[in-house]
Amino acid sequence: MSIVTPVYNNAQHLQECIESVLAQTYTNWDYTIVDNCSSDGSAEIARRFAEKYPRIRAIENKRFLRALENHNAALRYISPASTYCKVVFGDDWIFPECLEKMVSLAEKHPSVGIVGAYALEGTQVRWTGLPYPTHIISGREICREHLLRDLFVFGSANSVLYRADLVRGRDLFYNEAHMNADDEVCFEL
Repeated sequence: MSIVTPVYNNAQHLQECIESVLAQTYTNWDYTIVDNCSSDGSAEIARRFAEKYPRIRAIENKRFLRALENHNAALRYISPASTYCKVVFGDDWIFPECLEKMVSLAEKHPSVGIVGAYALEGTQVRWTGLPYPTHIISGREICREHLLRDLFVFGSANSVLYRADLVRGRDLFYNEAHMNADDEVCFEL
């Protein structure tokens, strides 16, 4: 399992983000933080954690990239040995059992390419509208629900786990020309 965090000026929240990855009950992971020429100390925070924890790598871009370019750059660092890939943005965090539950579901259902999760925004659950508990929904059904009921189930890249071979199979995972590239790639997959 490879986790990537594309960062740009997230110093205020980055430590909490990194600590949420370190607190995972699922422990078979590597973690790469890609700093995009931040000016607020984000790179220093990432380096400090990388020096202390061998499973964390801190990468600093040589030049500033647009947001989606940085996301694609971060995804190029996923390990060739990883079966799964998860994006955790620098201003977000994940619950301790997040990876364990997502990987468990993916392992039980090898045909599933994307595993989604609910997300909290403040104290409100986002990405609602599906019957609870729902474990597996076909891509066709998700597209149907999105088009007919305006159901927004993918959330953000932070709330999904991808099979790493799907990420590796695309030259650019996110279409850098589209603002909603995270949704677009989920529909394509």
